[in-house]
Formats: sequence, C-alpha cells, structure tokens
Amino acid sequence: MNNNQNLYHELREKYPEFIYSGYSITESGHALNLDFYFEIPGLARFQPHWEIDKPKDSESDLSDNRLQTLAFSLGLVELISYWKLTCSPLVQIDCGFLSSEQVAWWKKLYKKGLGEFFYTNGIEPDEDFMTIISEGEILPRLDVQAGQSANTRVLIPIGGGKDSAVTLELLKDFAERFCYIINPREATLNTVTAGKIPPENLIIAKRTLDKNMLELNRRGFLNGHTPFSALVAFSGVIAAYMHGIGFVALSNESSANESTVPGSDVNHQYSKSLEFESDFVSYEKEYIASNVKYFSLLRPLTEIGIAKIFASLENYHQIFRSCNVGSKQDIWCANCPKCLFVYIILSAFLPQEEMVQIFGKDMLDDIQMKDTFEKLVGVQSEKPFECVGSRDEVNAAMQEILRQYENQRKALPKLLDYYKNLGVTQSYDIGTMCAVYDESNLVPEKFVQAIKNRLG
Repeated sequence: MNNNQNLYHELREKYPEFIYSGYSITESGHALNLDFYFEIPGLARFQPHWEIDKPKDSESDLSDNRLQTLAFSLGLVELISYWKLTCSPLVQIDCGFLSSEQVAWWKKLYKKGLGEFFYTNGIEPDEDFMTIISEGEILPRLDVQAGQSANTRVLIPIGGGKDSAVTLELLKDFAERFCYIINPREATLNTVTAGKIPPENLIIAKRTLDKNMLELNRRGFLNGHTPFSALVAFSGVIAAYMHGIGFVALSNESSANESTVPGSDVNHQYSKSLEFESDFVSYEKEYIASNVKYFSLLRPLTEIGIAKIFASLENYHQIFRSCNVGSKQDIWCANCPKCLFVYIILSAFLPQEEMVQIFGKDMLDDIQMKDTFEKLVGVQSEKPFECVGSRDEVNAAMQEILRQYENQRKALPKLLDYYKNLGVTQSYDIGTMCAVYDESNLVPEKFVQAIKNRLG
C-alpha cells in the first residue's frame, strides 16, 4: 500500500479547483458522439470522448432533455478518473444544475466508489474531501415516460467473463436480447457470437481517455481504481433509451456486496453492489425518468451458483476471459488473483483436464500463488482488490475439490495440499450455496423464473 497522504494534501493545495465546464452531443452516420470538457486550472485540460451506436438510419433528438441529462450525468461519472489526479477540494460544475440532494448522491458515489483508491494510496479523506458547486442551467423537471418498459427487450452489458454469458443464456427464452459492449475485444465479441445474438442487436460504445490524463498518471500524480460499473450504468441507459429497449440487465451477483477490507466499506466492487444498484435506480427515476429499468439479473445468486450454471454452458468455455492482466492479448495470464479465483470456483464443477486446457496450467499446483490463495480463502483478512467471490464461496469450492481428489485417490496439487493442512474447521455445503436465492434484489417479476429454472 502506498502512503500518498502528503502528496494528497500537496496536490489539493496546489490545485484547489476542478472544473466540469461542458459537454457536447453530436451525431455521425452511425453513432452518438459525447465529449466532456474538464479542467484543472494551472495543470491541464481534458476532453474524454464517447461514441455509442445509435439505431440504424435514424436521427437523434439532440435537444431531448432526457438525453441531455443522461449525457451530463455520464460526464459526472467520467470526471472521477480526472479529478483523482489531484483530488481538488472544489468541483465547479458550469454545465448543469445539481440540487443539494443530488450533490449528496454524487459525493457518496465519489467517496465509496473511490474507497479502494483512497485505501491503497494511504489517504484518509474527511467529510469535506469535496465541495461541489453547480451553476449551470436548470432543465425542466422530467415526468416519468409511459410505456417503454412494457417491452421485453433487454440490453445485456457484456464483459467477456462467465457472468454475462450466464445472463445471456438465462434470458434466452424470456426476452429479446441485445448486447452492449464498451471498447470491444475478442472475448466480448466471441461471447455475443456464442450467444447467437444477431448483429443488429449488438450496440457498441467506444470510450477514449484523454492523453493528458494518461501522461499525468505516468508523471506520478495520484492514480488508482475507479467505479467503472457506474459508467456502465449511465452509458447503458443512454444506449437502451436511444434504441427503445425497456431493460438493462447487469450480471452482478450477491457476492459483490462483500467488502474487500473486513470491518470497512472499502469494496473493489462497490459499483457492482446492491447498494449502488439501488441508489442508481432511485436517482435515475427521480432525476432522469427514462423509464429504462436497470437491474442485475444475477443479484439473487451466489458466485458459486453462477459457476455451476456456467459449467453447463460448454460453448463458452474456450472463449470466455475475465483476466484484466491478459485482456489486451485475450488470454488468461494464470498468475493473478482473478485467474486463481476463477480457476478455483470452476474446478468444483469441471474436470481438471478441462481447467488446464482453459488456463494453460494447473493453477492449484502453483505454490507461487500461495499469498494470493491465502487472501482468497481468508487466511489473510484482506481480499485481493479484484472482482472475486466471497471467502465462504472459495472455501466451499476448495472443500469440494479436495473431496473429489480424495475420492479418486489422486495426488493433491500443492495449493490443495496446503489447504488440507490448514485445518479449516468450518464445513461448507456447496449444494446449499448453489441453490441460494437472495431475496434482496431488484429483479423484475417477469424475469424471476428465468433464474429459478436453473437453481439447485
């Protein structure tokens, strides 16, 4: 963990103001173009850019207040990546108005969404870490739009991993499925193909970071994790709204609610949590009113329950990828916390021969991963800062793998042997955990049966 507390205070003193000066919406033949204009006076200006596919042969109403509000809001999420360079104490918003209630909402997202950033940089922000002043135009209040959510067209953000593949398959007989990909790569496009989604039902967004921000990162300004799924939320609703799609179905499970650092609210997956999902739904309904319903289909399920379902979806096994280290090369690096977690959770349901074929080696036999392994099973209290399941789920998977090896009288790989000798006293019933349906969710009633059909 870095200790950047002094740098944090120095930068805040040197660069006391961050300005969100404007945004623009234009369109080309195939896409809606969104540009955002930020400035840290005395340091740099930034212009991040988005392109989101629009319906073919259509023109957008660029003056639509909902579209304007959605674009403005996407900019409020985008600015996090730029604000964190200096953590300027004042954020001046010149291109829109926020009520005191909205300011409180955004400050909560910034603080909790940057919980990992603050923690790993050794920063302890106080309640006055950010003051937001907005002096832009007040748009007319938006009443709820009627009718759109009655359709069963569902937009499914695709990340290339097992979870979005499971959502794709669960909804196959319950909705007309559309896919949404930000900055496509091989695994995401292969998932769409494996899910048999027609090309016209694929919506692509391209997000471009400003080079000045990347240069400042290289120069040693503050850097760290940001709540990417909040970008997925706002941009996904923009895509669904433009295409007349009634629902956006995420693939975040109940395990995403568990904190990464025990006894704190530091959660690598905060913007995948039910807390953020609930906050977003309330905010969207109150201040945007697009009538697009945002929810996570997999929220009722455990990570291990999702893994069991995915194990039955053989057409995805050789194409799915969720390793951040190897994402640009479309590989599993087989040397990071995400790879080890996925290897463990799926090994409870798939033969080791297939796991080795997917990952290129037997990760349970890699004793160099011992430190990461200890974080996953809870020997060390702090989980890896990655999108991984709960400690209980990892233990349940390990106990199931151990049972299988011992039943087959096979020699134990190194990490499995180490686990056996830890003497974990708690026994986990993997079957019960796979059958869990957590009632704390926002899944619309019309899609509940899609999940319950595959439980157990």
